[in-house]
Amino acid sequence: MPRHAIHLGAAWEPPPAAGRPWVRRFGRPTGVGPTDRLVLVCEGAAAPWWHVATLNDRPLAWNDSGPGILECDVTAMLTERNLLAVTVAPPETPADRAPAARATLPSAWGRLSLVVVSD
Repeated sequence: MPRHAIHLGAAWEPPPAAGRPWVRRFGRPTGVGPTDRLVLVCEGAAAPWWHVATLNDRPLAWNDSGPGILECDVTAMLTERNLLAVTVAPPETPADRAPAARATLPSAWGRLSLVVVSD
C-alpha cells in the first residue's frame, strides 16, 4: 500500500489572541484517485494538542496508531480548499506580542502530514 506524505508543519497562521486557534489552509492534493484515502498523521506529539482540532469546521476523530502516532482519515472531509484549526490550552500566544503572518508549528506538537494512501 504506497503512501505519499505532504508535510503541513509550516505556513500556519498563529492565533491573533489567546484562546483562538492556529489555522492552516491548504488545497486538496492533485492526482488523488477514487480509491485513495487521505489521512492526517501526527507523529511525536509531546501532548494531546490534536485532540482539539477541526477540519472545515468538523471535529477530527483521532486514532492512536502506535506510540506517539495519531491518525485521522479525512477522505470524506476534504474539499478543494480546506481549513485545519487547532486550539491549544494553555494558550501559546503571549498577549504582549503580535503573531507572525505565517509560522511553523511548535516542535512539541509533533510532525503533521497529510498522507495519500493508495490501495
